[in-house]
Amino acid sequence: MAIKKVTIRDVAREAGVSVTLVSFVMNAKVGKDGRLDCPVNHDTAQRVLQVAKRLGYRRNNAAASLRSGRSHSIAVIVSDIANQFFSDICRHIEQIAYKEGYTVIFASSEENPHKLSKLIDTMIGFNVEGLIVAPCLEADAALDRVSAIGVPTVLIDRDFPGDQFGRVLVDNVDAGYLATKYLIHQGFGKIEMISYLNGVTSLVDREAGYQKAMEESGLLDDARLHRIEYEATTAKKDVIGIFRDAAKRGTEAFILPTKKIGLYGFNALNALGLNLPKDFSFVCFDESDIFDINKPAVPHIIQPVAEIAEKSYQLLRKMIDEKADDSSKNISLKAKIEVGGRFGSEPTAASF
Repeated sequence: MAIKKVTIRDVAREAGVSVTLVSFVMNAKVGKDGRLDCPVNHDTAQRVLQVAKRLGYRRNNAAASLRSGRSHSIAVIVSDIANQFFSDICRHIEQIAYKEGYTVIFASSEENPHKLSKLIDTMIGFNVEGLIVAPCLEADAALDRVSAIGVPTVLIDRDFPGDQFGRVLVDNVDAGYLATKYLIHQGFGKIEMISYLNGVTSLVDREAGYQKAMEESGLLDDARLHRIEYEATTAKKDVIGIFRDAAKRGTEAFILPTKKIGLYGFNALNALGLNLPKDFSFVCFDESDIFDINKPAVPHIIQPVAEIAEKSYQLLRKMIDEKADDSSKNISLKAKIEVGGRFGSEPTAASF
């Protein structure tokens, strides 16, 4: 025997209200105070929700989307969702979006521009209202398509040309400068940096900050910028080679501007029988238990992950609702350096 589908009319009849009123309640968003944002008395709205739940009524989201032109969904595409920095951003965005009645679809381009293009086409096919994207290299074709279609898009972590995009970016020049000035303040002069060959904008900016600090301090002659392959096996070997040579020439400290490169640094120490701080000192980026467990804890640059998530989501919603002007579409955030660690001494923000 077929089970009769419960309709909005059944809910209205059982609750003793109009179909229009039920529609208001079932389509309402939950406000920050936990109450429904709709022009219906709170007690009446709660009665409608209770009846709907008891009858087993389910709102037809697809039909509602077709009627309103709104899917109440967005997509977040990052370059590597296994990277804790990106996974934490995704988690924060989902928490914020859920409270506002939005569904978030997540995807990872794995630094592949062809995959990014396919993912964007897929998300557009899902009728998402907007995108939050951390672009990979050679993302021109994918982002040009977004521009042509007019899908509201906010860029995070890495920049890309185009006035049509919103941006929530950390000031990475300042982050690289901060990391380097910290080591200089500690009395180090022979400071080197290991970066990637791939040239993503966030790393290029950190390199610029490093060079700026070294030049300001009259240490440019001792500056060395090494660029390694992104692939992990090759990168590990490259870092071991750099450390081996650095120990011979008296290098004192390294800036390791991504979490992965920081971990490769610890791997190289173990492979060569070196240790911190006897042989080298580090400043790393982002958070890892290894940075904190090490004695002494390794200073590291902390990016404001929760703020990146909140600002990017809020900006995207403004762009979706056509309430964002050019002056509000470019948001720059500051990183900080943490000294100490979660294990042992209390972490503190360095100042100098």
